Amino acid sequence: MSKRTSFLIFFLLFSSVVFYSCKKNKAGSGSKTSSYNDTGSHNVGSACMNCHNPGGENRYWWTVAGTVFKPDSASLNPNSTIYLFSGSGGTGNLILTLPVDGKSNFYTSNSFRFGTGLYPEVKSSSGEVRSMQSSTTNGNCNSCHNSTNRIIVN
Repeated sequence: MSKRTSFLIFFLLFSSVVFYSCKKNKAGSGSKTSSYNDTGSHNVGSACMNCHNPGGENRYWWTVAGTVFKPDSASLNPNSTIYLFSGSGGTGNLILTLPVDGKSNFYTSNSFRFGTGLYPEVKSSSGEVRSMQSSTTNGNCNSCHNSTNRIIVN
């Protein structure tokens, strides 16, 4: 095999490895949803989608994300469940169910439509349910539910 052929083969192999690696870790290319007991999330209480958004550098771009607290607004409430309904008070169609992870964060990169608005509901691991009375078209929950207005359930 000539030096030119060897170089060409090496170059093609090297280029394909670089291309695959860059494509694999491209921002927004990942698909992920929170899961019960998982502790791999971070920045509890922060507005998740300030970083995990289209145009951001994170691998995962969330469509819904937030943090659940206990009524004291300081204690975390892991392993709860978030529901998004088409009607208020848990009525209408159930559009999305999200487990809250072991750090009390919930998130998904799955695509769905808010339409004219969805009604969030949170159920704690002990079974208490709280519903948001107004609809939302924004999945960046912690952008409104910040340190003075937490998502809470007992």
